[in-house]
Amino acid sequence: MSRRELDRAMLSVVVPVYDEEEALPELEKRLAGAVEGLGFDRLEFLLVSDGSRDGSEEIIRAMVARDPRYKGVFLSRNFGHQAAIGTGLGMARGSVVAIIDGDLQDPPEAIAALIETLDRGADVAYGVRTRRKESLPARMAYASFYRVLRAVSAIEIPLDSGDFCCMRRPVVDAMLALPEQRRFLRGLRAWVGFRQVGVPYERAARHAGAPKYTLRKLVALAYDGLFSFSSLPIRVMQLAGFVLSALAIGIAIFYIIWSFLAPERFPSGFASLIVSIWFFAGVQLLCLGIVGEYVVRTCDESRGRPQAIIREVVAQSVERGGEGEPGRIESARMDHHA
Repeated sequence: MSRRELDRAMLSVVVPVYDEEEALPELEKRLAGAVEGLGFDRLEFLLVSDGSRDGSEEIIRAMVARDPRYKGVFLSRNFGHQAAIGTGLGMARGSVVAIIDGDLQDPPEAIAALIETLDRGADVAYGVRTRRKESLPARMAYASFYRVLRAVSAIEIPLDSGDFCCMRRPVVDAMLALPEQRRFLRGLRAWVGFRQVGVPYERAARHAGAPKYTLRKLVALAYDGLFSFSSLPIRVMQLAGFVLSALAIGIAIFYIIWSFLAPERFPSGFASLIVSIWFFAGVQLLCLGIVGEYVVRTCDESRGRPQAIIREVVAQSVERGGEGEPGRIESARMDHHA
């Protein structure tokens, strides 16, 4: 990989936060220290509260008041992890942008290795999880998801890679230019291309609190990945329709021949007819459901709604040569597609 000079004008770190009041003090303690020695002229920490219901937003306000490099972005409700990250990307001003979760499972200290990879010429350095601290069923579910998604996707999505990454500005701009609203960011990151390199790291256990990705949310994320980057469900449906139609025609021909050759032994009754009707009705409903998923997503995109609404932006003012007035609050409505 050829070495290209990395623009170190500003590093923006996007941190999605949802009910992380127990983890935020430790995040503040570790995050700045992990990136201060990386040679950037300026640092920016965007803490995006995805409709937090605990004391997270008050802690973020206090962090902003203590350190002008922090900025709080409060969404009007819980729009989801991917929407929170997308909102942060849309507001990030850095020449390099990092994404890291607020629960400290992705260690801030690993950002240095990602930046080093960018220094060697990569456009995107993404974390590859070598070990996870979740339960065995959760680890098996994650591993299966990534492998199935990679097998069916029209693009190559790296295995065991999450949203934790560092990206040069052109990559961020390319992702922000994509108009879709229901976003699977690690898939979009792979789709835009550029030079992407995986960096192994050990994923830690949650610093505190309970996991925010419930089974329902994980299934929804899997749906976004599957239906956004693969046409396999439609193709499987077409193949199943062809095979079942051919099978039905073959069975019909068999029964016709049987009725002529051995009419006395030809089965009577409606059991086989009812079973066949139920079977094909189930197949039709399944196929309609798959088609309906694509229709719903097309409808969602056609509405043109933003992926999230910002309720407040909390930042220090930059007046009198950088001297700020802590805690000045600005309110804004999101008018861009992140």
